[in-house]
Amino acid sequence: MPAADISTNSSTDGWYTLEIQKMMHGFGDSKYSLKETAELVEKIVKEQLIQFLNVLSEVAVKINSKKIGIKEFLVLLRHSPVKLRRFCTYLQASGFKDLAKEDDLPKDIMTDFSDLHSGNKKLNSALAFLQHLDPSCYLCNVADPSKPFLLPDDALKERNERIERMTLAMEKGQYIEYSQAKSTSFKRGQPSGKFQDWLLKDSPAPEVALSATAWSILSYFAYETIAQIVDLAFIVRRDNMAGQVSDAVQRNTAPRVSPANADLFKVKGLK
Repeated sequence: MPAADISTNSSTDGWYTLEIQKMMHGFGDSKYSLKETAELVEKIVKEQLIQFLNVLSEVAVKINSKKIGIKEFLVLLRHSPVKLRRFCTYLQASGFKDLAKEDDLPKDIMTDFSDLHSGNKKLNSALAFLQHLDPSCYLCNVADPSKPFLLPDDALKERNERIERMTLAMEKGQYIEYSQAKSTSFKRGQPSGKFQDWLLKDSPAPEVALSATAWSILSYFAYETIAQIVDLAFIVRRDNMAGQVSDAVQRNTAPRVSPANADLFKVKGLK
């Protein structure tokens, strides 16, 4: 997908500025990122999500879905094993939360992980559809969070190491404050419908309606896009620092990536 067009003003600017500042800190950025930076990131994220939503609608039409749901996301991610694995890990966690809310949840189920896994409707539905897409079961084996994952996820590894270095240097009070920032998202603690209103206020409604699950998933991808923007910002910083000790040609070479080019959804084979 092309880079987000951040030159135009939007009536939804600033809806999530404070939350984005906290999310950026949660992913390893400074505690007090500039308001202008957060507003820029908000524009980028929204542009990416609108484009992603359009592609999801196209997929839904192709597979004759009445509503956009988990299947459409799986179709788009099937060529990116690392992102597919992350997505199914999210579905696993989301399914566990749903199980915990059920009134008829067996009292001893928390002691048996296999029972939790078998009762996870979202994850099991996703794995069943992946098996339909790929009868060889390669996609299922790659995506299933309960199975070993042999492919490297270097970006996530580097992100976790960066966060670990930052948190190890914190005092107790700082860590408590950081934990609160880390738990910030586009949905948690927000008014019902705010995310949907923010995303669609200046854009036409998608051709195919989204299920409630799909809206929650889309907010997860918005959160992941924030993470990737922060990751790319650190890469740019590292490239610039390396350029200070490199030769003249390297010093005048543009960085390989830019936060403005952050595109979580650009995976092989989507176009």
